Amino acid sequence: MLLPVSALIVTVDTEEEGLWSGAFPTAGATVTNIAGVPRFQDICDRLQIQPTYLVNSPVAENETAVAILKEILDSRRCEIGTHIHPWNTAPIVGNYNARDSYLCNLPTELQNKKLLHVTRQIEDNFERRPLSFRSGRYGLDADGAALLRQMGYIVDSSVCPFTDYSADGGPDFRGAPVTPYRIGEDIRGSAGSGCGLLEVPVSIGFNRTNFARCDRFHQRISRGIPKKFRAVGLLDRLGILQKTKFSPEKGGAGRLMALARAYAKQNLPCLVLMFHSSSLLPGATPYVPDQKSLAGFLDDLATVLEYCVALLSLTPMTLTQFAQRYEQEECC
Repeated sequence: MLLPVSALIVTVDTEEEGLWSGAFPTAGATVTNIAGVPRFQDICDRLQIQPTYLVNSPVAENETAVAILKEILDSRRCEIGTHIHPWNTAPIVGNYNARDSYLCNLPTELQNKKLLHVTRQIEDNFERRPLSFRSGRYGLDADGAALLRQMGYIVDSSVCPFTDYSADGGPDFRGAPVTPYRIGEDIRGSAGSGCGLLEVPVSIGFNRTNFARCDRFHQRISRGIPKKFRAVGLLDRLGILQKTKFSPEKGGAGRLMALARAYAKQNLPCLVLMFHSSSLLPGATPYVPDQKSLAGFLDDLATVLEYCVALLSLTPMTLTQFAQRYEQEECC
């Protein structure tokens, strides 16, 4: 199903610092990066964009962070959804390694308890029941989606098309659609019975419009002799074939606008931008190492968002707003 009008959905994984250390600490998380949210929110306000802040447990339990985000929420300038890092979301059971950092690898009962815990935290502290979700490290499967549906969630955005995280135990999203769909027995598609939770994938694609053909070629040159000669990197630098995630952490303004154009030319129903809130604190992520980099990061964000709204005529929506409109279109 393709909706007739394209939406721009801006999402922020709103979380603690320290995620690029290779460790998964169960305690001691700091969330000072949330102080940088108002500066980003100013960009959204100017363009009349309501971002979706997907909040995890360390943020939801921090009074200062909640106060910053709740002021934006109460003035109807954003949506608050749910994000989860299994290693620091109660109940904490044992130690966590790379494999256990993916929610989908935990026993179903433990997944359920963690999801209930963070959902209640958000509902209690923000005085809103969250309806949208993204799993930390994109670690969701069909079983987790069914749990979310049972808790009243209506939309997820954990799927990253053309991406395989299975090397350290994560999900393999190769073959997943780039367009929204109802989740079936497999997180990557709606075939057969399933929970029916709406999946709105993170936008990933190429600087050419035939994504399926580009992906097949990209996979081919990622193996064997082409890999030895670094064909992927060469074609990327030459601008011949660029695979891009719609995130200012993964490319500058020019590259992101090229991906936005490719989506628009295909009349795809939505474009989902994402980044980590910790990129709003210089030095907290490898993407924004210093204050100068933060200025460039925000400038790129402003340029891309304005391009999408003013020149591509995309309609800003939160994840939940899009899901509600999708449901309305389904009923027509």
